[in-house]
Amino acid sequence: MKKAQLISWTGLWLVVLASSSTPEGPTPARRPVVVEDRVLELLANEVNGYAAFNNLSIISTYHRTLGSDAIGELLRRLEAKCRLYGLTGTKIHRVPVQTGLEYFFLQNFDGQVPTRTRKAEVRLVKPFPKLLTTAESAPSCLIQGSRAADLIAPVVFIGDGANPDNYRNKDLEGKIALAGNALPEDIKELAIHAHRAAGLFFYFTRPHNSGDNNDAVLDMHWSPYSRSGEPSTFGLSLSTNQFLFLKALLDKGEEVVVHVKIESELKEKEESVFEILDAAIPGTDFPDQEFWVWAHIDHPLPGAVDNGSGCALILEMARTLQALIDNGLFPAPRRTIRFLWLPHVSGLNMYLSLHPEKIGKIKGGISVDSVAIDQSFFSNYFALGKPSHSLPSYWTAVLESLAEHLDSRTNRDLLDYRNTDNLFSPEGSRDQFNIRFCPFNGFGDEMQSNDGTIGIPTITFSNIPVPPRHSQVNFLKYVDPTGLHRIAYLGSALVSVFGWTDAANIWRVVDEVYARGRIHLLQEAEKANRALRDADPLGLAEANKQGCLLIKCGLRREQGMLASIRILLPASREAHQEIDLRINQVKEFAGALTGELQAGYAARCRPLGLSPMDLPPTKEEQDLDRLVPKPVPGVRGKSSYFGDYYLKILGQEKLDSFHLRPGFSYGIVGYTEAHNFIDGRLSILEIHQATAAELWSEGYPSEHDVTLTEVADYMRMLEAAGIITLEKRKGKGAD
Repeated sequence: MKKAQLISWTGLWLVVLASSSTPEGPTPARRPVVVEDRVLELLANEVNGYAAFNNLSIISTYHRTLGSDAIGELLRRLEAKCRLYGLTGTKIHRVPVQTGLEYFFLQNFDGQVPTRTRKAEVRLVKPFPKLLTTAESAPSCLIQGSRAADLIAPVVFIGDGANPDNYRNKDLEGKIALAGNALPEDIKELAIHAHRAAGLFFYFTRPHNSGDNNDAVLDMHWSPYSRSGEPSTFGLSLSTNQFLFLKALLDKGEEVVVHVKIESELKEKEESVFEILDAAIPGTDFPDQEFWVWAHIDHPLPGAVDNGSGCALILEMARTLQALIDNGLFPAPRRTIRFLWLPHVSGLNMYLSLHPEKIGKIKGGISVDSVAIDQSFFSNYFALGKPSHSLPSYWTAVLESLAEHLDSRTNRDLLDYRNTDNLFSPEGSRDQFNIRFCPFNGFGDEMQSNDGTIGIPTITFSNIPVPPRHSQVNFLKYVDPTGLHRIAYLGSALVSVFGWTDAANIWRVVDEVYARGRIHLLQEAEKANRALRDADPLGLAEANKQGCLLIKCGLRREQGMLASIRILLPASREAHQEIDLRINQVKEFAGALTGELQAGYAARCRPLGLSPMDLPPTKEEQDLDRLVPKPVPGVRGKSSYFGDYYLKILGQEKLDSFHLRPGFSYGIVGYTEAHNFIDGRLSILEIHQATAAELWSEGYPSEHDVTLTEVADYMRMLEAAGIITLEKRKGKGAD
């Protein structure tokens, strides 16, 4: 089929879509995907889910605490695999970490430091001998950062370990505190450093990552020092059942005495490092342009789902693509594809701190965390997270196209049993594959990459919900080789768009982004019209205003997505002309949708005897439209998850003065996206409008909304912390 025919057919399809009673329109299988069938067949015939599963079996035999010997050994095994698969430039980076509080951009490791552990066990001495816990059965029992110990001591129950009242009239010196349901770091400050306990038995009976599994031993960490710099002692994590056993003995009035043996040490000098495995398939034409695929390497043994599955999956993606090149089925990619096995949360910033020259050259990424869960064994779905609207990219349309293709392809046997597809592993399931799209949320490792100062529009692969994790019960049995097979196929297809798009096939990407852009705008216009229909008479003008802003922000996003394709062919005048044409067409389309909304507004006003009006900006809106947040040069990333960066910089009293809601740095998407939209051009008002439009468009729950005042307070906090400057926009009411 010729290009002109496809463009015409796409336009016809959009007309059908507009008149359809369902917002999704016809089944996506009727449209061409962004990767040609020949390439998809080659990928399908090469990818191997059980090869990935076998690599996962190896990964899940390592207790992967950050900076440990086990992670070092595993990374060297994976490095050897990468070399065996033919990936060039494979190397392990060693990054010094002495305190775990070193900042990589605005993010640290919350006091986690490299340690070496040989043994950890607890034996009950009184009222009778019993082995309580050991690192042989649950390596996560030892809190990371604990020091060596060999002592016999009584146990004293404290309760909520972060509540100072619970320590009154209790003699803890030389004894072991049984305390929990708070952060170990906070408990340690009170129990060990304020009340001189010899150590801590930690428990957590509230809902957590391991759910209602009372035998789960949560993997925890703390700094090996107090907040004032005094060396800490040790902590051991107990399961709920282990805690209840000890508590029952104490409640009966028994004297509970235990023998604790820990052989552990903090690594020093050249051993005190975190490590990153880096492997790449270099590009031929534009080697400096890169697409990154990463997974975090750490988590306790077995850590099969979280995140051994992600580590094994990206290894299989690398093997698949390199094998097709080595066997002459694919040419070498035009652009570089890089695979990274990193420390959790802050690892990407750590790598970029080593290679700041790459910032701005990374044109997309996939963050893989906890995938391929057997959907018949543990109810869940494969969640595909889209990039932030603040980094408009063609990747959103490419992801939607290929994921819908995967959904159609893997589930078509349900409709025609004779059409046996090969997108399953012979050792895995044959079940329906449940896939859902999710908006950007910033709750994983993509929170750093989607930031405007890092600038990597990032897709996320994950499964929701995740089976019991962050403990010794994150089993290999939860993982389905067929899931690994299908997701590796999807990931490889996504990467192929970046690596191999050229003048002969770029039209596929342009047409897909344009067509889906119209779909997105249609859906947003329907939201706006629905809100207008639901508004009461006094709220009509505001509903019309917000609806117009939704379409305006959607247009800016879709035009940005089209413009982002230019990087694939920077010197192609023809491709750029086609992109410019589509940008103008989508602008006209958005204008028509806005006109329809305005007509609907007038129609609602007419029987009410009201005159349609444009609401003038409020005084607050006028003032905040004059202020433009600008990133401070050299300051990159944002603080979330760990570190309390803003608290440390500003102090509690100053931070409290900005009246930000709890969760502003991690947990409320409105704040996260407001930060992501900072680009040195948008005003505070425009940032709030863009954030509100994204939350509305993507259907976020209302608890993630932020008001204009909250965004302004957040920006002033960032200015006080030295992250941004607030500059008055020229020509916008300047004094």
